Order: sequence, then structure tokens, then C-alpha cells
Amino acid sequence: MEIKLKEITEKKIGFKIKSLNDSKRLSEIIANEIDLEISYNTIRRFFGVVKSVRASNFTLDTLSKFNGFDNYSDFLINFNLRNKWRQEFEISRIIHNDEENRLLEYIDSSLGQKKSFNLKFIQIIRELLLIGNFNLIRRIFELKKMNANNFDYDGKVLIGVSIGYLIRVVNTKDKAFRQLVLNENFIDLIITIFVDYGSVGTYYFEIIKIIYNKTSRKDVRVFCQGILNLKFFLDRKNNESFYILKEEEDFHPILKSRIFSQYLLMGDSEIIFKLNNYYQKNLVNGFIPIEYLFEINFTSILTRNFEVMKWIIEKITPETDYTFFYKYEHYNNYLFMKLIYYTKMNDHEKIATFDKQLTIQRFKSYEEMALLYHNIYKFKWSNDVKYLYDYMKIAKKLNPGFFTKKYFFDYFN
Repeated sequence: MEIKLKEITEKKIGFKIKSLNDSKRLSEIIANEIDLEISYNTIRRFFGVVKSVRASNFTLDTLSKFNGFDNYSDFLINFNLRNKWRQEFEISRIIHNDEENRLLEYIDSSLGQKKSFNLKFIQIIRELLLIGNFNLIRRIFELKKMNANNFDYDGKVLIGVSIGYLIRVVNTKDKAFRQLVLNENFIDLIITIFVDYGSVGTYYFEIIKIIYNKTSRKDVRVFCQGILNLKFFLDRKNNESFYILKEEEDFHPILKSRIFSQYLLMGDSEIIFKLNNYYQKNLVNGFIPIEYLFEINFTSILTRNFEVMKWIIEKITPETDYTFFYKYEHYNNYLFMKLIYYTKMNDHEKIATFDKQLTIQRFKSYEEMALLYHNIYKFKWSNDVKYLYDYMKIAKKLNPGFFTKKYFFDYFN
């Protein structure tokens, strides 16, 4: 932090301390401003004009006072916080003064520099969403650095989930917003990351229809078809209404799992035979990575396909190997499916184990769906009507025609 103290001192006085005269000049400035004397020799040593020695407490306290802090301890505690708030106000001022090019330059220069900038970036986008400046958001996502390949998995999820939640309150009829959701970077970082299953029947369905009708990307079209098919399933449409999803070799494993999950939605009678083929096709070093089963796990719960749950449990054996389950949400997803399966099997020992390990809030996109089934599971063992009440409250939002009282009471029968 001494380096930072030197930097802000030179920034304040407007010149570098490189010579004896610079040191004398700073000594006079400090004496005039805060009525404290610090010798030019001390300043020379502190700034490295001559051979430096360890700075005394008096030197550090004096320079800290000169920069507006009570002492050096106050500087250590509050410099980063004060600087943070200065930056917060500056960004807010830029946003609300319509200095769009300046904001674009700031974002473009900061992306990829530090992972911590992701939080700042999220704050900016959320504020722009709240004031409805969709055109500026689109310009931001058009930056080359906003390509999804420039972010690691954690960065994508952080951005996708944090921003995705706020889209729930956006007017999807807005023309500028409809242009925004067609931006490929926005699709890759927001729409396909925060898959809002809790809103498949409302705004998210509208967004998916917009994208599906305009995009030419094969992976995005197939992704949209999978979401639309889920809506058809919940609305109890005939299988003839469903889109047939075609897999490409370069598709992401989670997208491949979404494609396969369509067999469950359509009640395919050869599901286990097809699962075995899917398993053999996607083996890596003798194992199938868990992301290839991500959508299949939850779709087996949705369709009450306990045969598929059993098949997955028998194929996936390492339950706590985090080199294998390298994304915790995937592991959590798998744990929940096991909890549902062993509840059906009345295996109380395994149920107790998995219930302790499960984190229901770690589902992100699936959270409301997971809570729905968690209430069904809890009611099974308690007969407490509060779980029915909580279930019905969520069901009313998700799809009351599908998630009925009958579905609640018959789930494990």
C-alpha cells in the first residue's frame, strides 16, 4: 500500500518526485496545506530519489493526512473503500448523463483484466436494464470481448444468473429489447445460461419464440426447440406437436443432454435401449461426464421415470469425486434425482444421507422446479399440509394445469 500512497500523492500534486527540487517542493506544499513539516530528505528516501530506508510511522501518517486520511491506519482501511465508492458514483453519473461512448470504452478496456470486474459489469447491465436502455446494452454485448469464449464457466454463470433474474421484470414487447435478445453474445451469456424454467409459460417463452423465429444458428435453434417442447409437454400437447431435435457433433454436452431428454418428454418406449447407445457414444476414459446427463436427470423427475433414474444411478458411481463432478450444480442436480428415486424405493438410510448433502438453493435455473418437487418429497414423509400449500403456490405460477393436486398426491404412487 506504500506504493499506492506514493501514486496518489504524485497524482494530487500533479508532478513526479524525481529530484531534490521535487522533494523540497512537496515538503513546502505539505507544510502549507496541513501545517506539518516533513523534511525533503525524508521525502527523497520515501520516493526512492536516493537510497530508501524503511518509512517511519510519522512519514506514513503525514502523507496519509496530506491525502485526506486521519493517519496511515485509516488509509489502509478506507482507501480501497473510498476509491470504490468514487468509481461507483462516476459510473452512475456516466450512465445517467448518456455518455455512452465513454461507458463503452470503460467496459471494453476493463473486460478480461480482472475477474472482479464481472461484478462491476453486472451492476452496470442491471442498472441499464432498470432504466430500459436496451440499445446501449446491445452495443455493450456487441463488443468483441463479450464473446462467451472469453469467459470461464464460473464467469458465465455469474453473469447469466445475476442478469437473467432481472429480465423477469422487463417489457418483452419493447422493440429495442427484442433486438437485444437476438444478439448472439447476449443469447450465449444470458438466455442459454439462465434457463428460466419457472417462467416457461410467461416472458421466457416469449423470448424463446422471438429468438427461434430469427436465429440461423443450429445450436440456438435446437436449444429453443427444447424449451418449446417442454412448454408443449406441460400443456399436455400431443407428440405430433413436438419439434424433432437434431444433434450435431460440436454441440455442448448439456445441449446434447437436452436433445436426449426429449425422448422422456415424449414417453419413448425404448428409452433404456437409447440411453445405452447414448452412454456408449459419450464415454470419456470409461466414464460419461455428468454434464451429458444434466437435463436427463431433471426430466426424469418431471416425467416420473424411475426406470431412467435407476439406470443413471447404476452408471454414475463416484458420488463425491469433485474431479468428476467438476461443476457443483451438476452434482446437486444428480443428488436431487437420487433423493427422489430412493424416496420411491423407501430407502430411508440413503434418503437421510442425500437430504443432508443437498442444497436446494444451488439449482439456479431449476430452483422453483426443484422446490416444487422438494415439497412433494417432504409431504411423503410428514403428511404436513403446509407442503401442499407451498406446492400449490409454486404450481400456480409454473403451470397449474400440469402441476395439480392429483400430480402432488400421486407422484410416488
